Amino acid sequence: MKTALADAEAALEEVQRDTDKLHSQELRAAITKYIEAQKEQIKALRRKMN
Repeated sequence: MKTALADAEAALEEVQRDTDKLHSQELRAAITKYIEAQKEQIKALRRKMN
């Protein structure tokens, strides 16, 4: 499970890098907000596992 969480975090970072290349500021902001929410969920899962 820890490996899956690490992979999920890496995927989110990759999406964030790709998002930074978008021209639409609204879309960029929406995706960034979603990514941050997902990172918080990953942190919560890590806390539950420990």
